[in-house]
Amino acid sequence: MSSGYQVIARKWRPQTFEDVVGQDHVVRTLRNAIARHRIAHAYLLVGPRGTGKTSTARIFAKALNCTDGPNADFDVNDPIAQSIADGRCLDVIEFDAASNTQVDKIREFIIDTVAYAPAQARFKVYIIDEVHMLSPGSFNALLKTLEEPPPHVKFLFATTDPQKMPATVISRCQRFDLKPIPTDLIVQRLKKIAAVEKITVSDEALHSIARMADGGMRDAQSTFDQMISFCGGEISEADVLDVYGLVAAAKIAELGNALAAADHRKIVAIVDECDANGRDLYRLLVDLQTHLQSTLLDAIARGGQSDALGVSMTTEQLTRLLDGLREGESSVKHGLSQKINFEVALLKAVEGSRARAIDSLIKEIAMLAESLPEDGSKKND
Repeated sequence: MSSGYQVIARKWRPQTFEDVVGQDHVVRTLRNAIARHRIAHAYLLVGPRGTGKTSTARIFAKALNCTDGPNADFDVNDPIAQSIADGRCLDVIEFDAASNTQVDKIREFIIDTVAYAPAQARFKVYIIDEVHMLSPGSFNALLKTLEEPPPHVKFLFATTDPQKMPATVISRCQRFDLKPIPTDLIVQRLKKIAAVEKITVSDEALHSIARMADGGMRDAQSTFDQMISFCGGEISEADVLDVYGLVAAAKIAELGNALAAADHRKIVAIVDECDANGRDLYRLLVDLQTHLQSTLLDAIARGGQSDALGVSMTTEQLTRLLDGLREGESSVKHGLSQKINFEVALLKAVEGSRARAIDSLIKEIAMLAESLPEDGSKKND
């Protein structure tokens, strides 16, 4: 017997344009297209997993087909919108290209059915997820239909890898690039979910969950769901860190300060502590780079220098520090001794950040040479 339980990622899936988080540029354009009656026949939604591609496609299908539509501000309880949300609408056909790559499947689900008028809605909408997985033959079979579809047909494609799609298909679509969702927006959404679900969770725990999601709302919601199963109705930062092997944000900042100060003993001590506590050092390396990238952006905004790490660092020093960490990624992830490789990567990055760039040295020497008289003697004051 079914318990009726629904995972958070499904229960809290966006149902209207207002629910879509972090993709304002996409929502605004689709809204304007509906309001100005400039609805294209094919749209391509591109972006990392969990950023809202398929959800946005379904919401757009609702807006096109709702009873008083096309209407971007449709009623979620509208019968047609509700049938689309429940997967019962005969005129909104979802097709998973990852498991249906053959030409025969394309013909069966799409090409042989596009000529028929919608059964209950205004438009017949085909939503093809992971469209880049289609075979070359399937793309070729789809191309003619995509080029000259009947007026009652709309195509909504979603993909994480548009480079694998033929240019001929992409050129026939309006493309929208969905961005990774900022951490603060993910935290805000999780707070709302926690309040409704009556879960007590600290801000630090939510930030850790959001940080681990790497911009994907679905991943963040799935992690939050798992933490509820593990902890019950009360979740702390320590719970999240222990379950997923993360390092606290305060400790990441402390390590960043040690790198900036070239405090080798402090660096090694922090790494020892994290390793002893079973933390994922590769994940720590990724989080550390994100922290330093924020400092670099701060330095750029301040005219080339930042003291956010406790000592003053230029954009050049921060860039070299980040380059050193990036170069150590492979050895930390795939090397035999993660801890040793991690320590070496950190120490190399520190030394690299303190080295003078050869082009700046040449520039200083040239300026010094220009200040000297031609015979090489010092100018009198």
